Parts: sequence; C-alpha cells; structure tokens
Amino acid sequence: MSRRAERADAGERQGMKRSTRMSITAGIVIFLSLTSSIGFAAWTASSSKSATATAGAVAVSTATSGGLATIAALGPFTYTSTNQSVTKPVTVRNTGSVEASVSSIAITSIGTLAGSEITARFWAGTSSACAATTPTITTTLGSGTVSLSTLNLTIAASNSAVLCVSTTFTGNMTTLAGQSISSSFTVRTSASANWVADDLLPSASRTFTQLIFKPIAPNQPLNILCVDNHDKSMITISWSTPSGFPVLNGGYNVYLEGVYLGNTTSASTLVSNRANTGTNAILTDQSNSASGGNTGNLTVRAVTLTGTESVDSAVIPIQPRSGNSGLSCVN
Repeated sequence: MSRRAERADAGERQGMKRSTRMSITAGIVIFLSLTSSIGFAAWTASSSKSATATAGAVAVSTATSGGLATIAALGPFTYTSTNQSVTKPVTVRNTGSVEASVSSIAITSIGTLAGSEITARFWAGTSSACAATTPTITTTLGSGTVSLSTLNLTIAASNSAVLCVSTTFTGNMTTLAGQSISSSFTVRTSASANWVADDLLPSASRTFTQLIFKPIAPNQPLNILCVDNHDKSMITISWSTPSGFPVLNGGYNVYLEGVYLGNTTSASTLVSNRANTGTNAILTDQSNSASGGNTGNLTVRAVTLTGTESVDSAVIPIQPRSGNSGLSCVN
C-alpha cells in the first residue's frame, strides 16, 4: 500500500475515534440532564408535600359554633332511685385545616364519690338524639385516658361530629347518698401518630358535677294533742303541719312504742283498740283483744313522698279506759 493510502486510512480511523468519543460525551450529557430533571422533580414534590404539611393545622373544640360548651351539659346531675343515667351529645368540632380523627379522651375526676361508681359509655352519634348504636366504648369516670379510635370518628376540616356520652350510677344509693364527683373530659384528635391536638376549651368548660341524691328528712310534727272520744275505744290525736312540709308528701306514720301502726294523710287521726268501728281509725291492737294495745306512748313522724321520715314527735301517752276494754289519753 502506498504511503498516501496509509495516511488516508489512519486519518479515517482517527476520525471514527473522535466521533465515538463525541457520541459518548453527548450521551453522558443527556443522561446527566435527565437524572438532574428527575432529581429536581422529586425534590420539588417532596418540598411541596412538606410545605403543605407545615401549612396545615390540627385543632379541636367541644363547643358548638355558637360557643356552647357541650361536655358541661352532663352536669349538674343528681342520680336518684328512679333516674340513674344521663345521656348527652358532645359536639366535636374540627377547627383545624386538615382531616382528623377522634383518637382518645382523658378523664380526670375529684370528689367524695369514687369515679369507679359511675360507668361511662361513648359512641359515634348520627344525630343529637344519641340513639344507642355500636361500637360502644365502656369505661368509668375513674379510668384515666381511654382510646376512642375504634369508633372510627373522622372529621373533615372545619366540620363537626357528634360523640354521644352516657354516664350511669352503679353503686348503692343508700350508702353513697350525698356524695358527689366532678369530672373533666379532654378530647384528643389526630391526623397522624405524632400530629395531634387536645380540646381548646378551658378546663372549666369541660367539667361537670354529678351527685347521689340524699333524702332530706322533714321537720317533725309539733303541737301534739290527744282527746278522748265519746266511744270509749277511741281517741283522737292531732298535730300541726311541720314547717317546710311540701304539699305533695307521704302523710304521717303513727307508731306505738316504736312499732308502726298505720299512716294518715291528714294532720289528725282516730286511734282505736278495736276493729270494726266503722271508721278509718288506726288500730293499736291488730288482734282486737283488750290487752297489750292499750298502754304505751304513741309518736307521729312526717313522711316525704319518697318515704323519708322525720324524727318522732313528742310522745302521746295512752292508757286503758273502762277497765281494759277502752282507750284514753294520759293527761
């Protein structure tokens, strides 16, 4: 091969190498450009998401939009023998800017009545009527913090939901009469495990008081009088209505030496030691014999509508009349 041909061939090979290097360089530039764009896009999306999260807020209130505190409506409430449960709707208002779920409720209680004596139930209500439904979380007013996550109560931003609450007294009305408890609820919502908010209302607006009814004994009957009747088997006893004694009442119970004889609705009554007198007299001797029921002290107690008695009135001594066949006052 001539030298001219050899030089031409060498030049051609060198040109091919330069072309290959340029192609590789261009490919690298394109690759770097693409990966840079992808990286920028990923960073932008991440930054956008982070900015959105930072701009959002989780907040909750149990007041209505008009400012009415709804937890406080659970009291004051008095448990009685015929009314041992109370149910109220609690408004849970999402005042934040992101969707959140009711996650828990913290219960703190103080007072002479133990929180364990009152059962508390929570469920998601479909209306303020709070018809019973499932699931229901059951606890007591002495249980501390309780999870409500199984209620699946999720609330959109700037919206509200109804959390129904029922409290029921389960203790002994007699032994716990007059005791009371003050409880506070703190509702917590969450948008994620670490993104939570507690009720914004002050503690006083989330607190309610409940107590156990304590019967108040009426005042005792006064101005006791005893008069012998023309019928030798009967006497009439009377008294003045105690001060403060309500119009609706349980009347008056009459006792002989502490043994219950009968009840009258008026402030006087006939008392007899014989049955079949044709009157509504209270009998001192139910066996209708002439002995055993003619001597001793009568007393009268005022009675409330719920059966609570006053202390005894002054005593009314009685004795036999006409041998043992009659009854008379001891004056």
